[in-house]
Amino acid sequence: MELPARKLIHVDVDPEELGRNYPPDIGILADARTFLRQLLGELDHRKSPADGALRAWHAEIKGGSRNGSLHPAELRHPRNTDPARARGRRLPGRAAGQCDPRLRRRRQSQLVHAVLEVATPADDPELVGFSGMGFGAAGALGAKLAAPDRPVVAIAGDGCFSMVPHVLCTAVEYNIPVVWVIWNNFAWASIRDIQYGMFGGRELGTAFYQGANQTPYNPDFAAWARASGVDAMTVTKSEDFKGALEHAVKANKPFLLDVHVDANVRPPATGAWQLPPTPYNEPVFGKRWVPGKLGPAK
Repeated sequence: MELPARKLIHVDVDPEELGRNYPPDIGILADARTFLRQLLGELDHRKSPADGALRAWHAEIKGGSRNGSLHPAELRHPRNTDPARARGRRLPGRAAGQCDPRLRRRRQSQLVHAVLEVATPADDPELVGFSGMGFGAAGALGAKLAAPDRPVVAIAGDGCFSMVPHVLCTAVEYNIPVVWVIWNNFAWASIRDIQYGMFGGRELGTAFYQGANQTPYNPDFAAWARASGVDAMTVTKSEDFKGALEHAVKANKPFLLDVHVDANVRPPATGAWQLPPTPYNEPVFGKRWVPGKLGPAK
């Protein structure tokens, strides 16, 4: 696969990694965090033709977030929980969240902030396409060990959690009080929705059904957790989620919430998920900004 027509700068602390996958235009041997801090500090002193366009774009995003246009207004099917309405109070102390990389990808951040209301974005790391499915559900164990005095809640889709269910056993074995919230939509809905778009509304093997009546099927995650020695609850209504989350956190032990959500509620999102050779879709919200289109920085 070839890189798009742009300049590539590769920063790595290991000289053996520079240019390993792609030949960079500039290879820099440095600690990535230090380099980025220095780069951001320098950008504050420079002006770019893109600044005005980005300010307008940021204002547009903030305006849409304030008036609620990034969330569905109502439940489409009241029998299930609507993630955008399942809001909890701010968790006690400075809560930390772990979000899985494939939780409907582009709406990870709004879900984490809507439900957990965590203190800062640094407290809910988003891996998006930079890790495998199940990272958030497993990474929460490490987060809790690193910050034992803070509540740690892992949010994962049913598909992501199914990749690493053994985290329940590890949590019990070492008494790691993590809370898992599973958005259980009875589907690998990110892939299902791509299939819908590419194949005229059809899908194959990405929404799960059972029997002649095609009843939505998934394992009983709460029963699965209890069989592993983890306390668990099943939540099917938005209004029940806040109390369930508060109870799970206060329990101060491994706890799983199997939250049934409607796979057909699809909040619009910023950004786009590019999967070559699938044609690139413009973002639902705003316009795509391509570096270099506004001319070179001065």
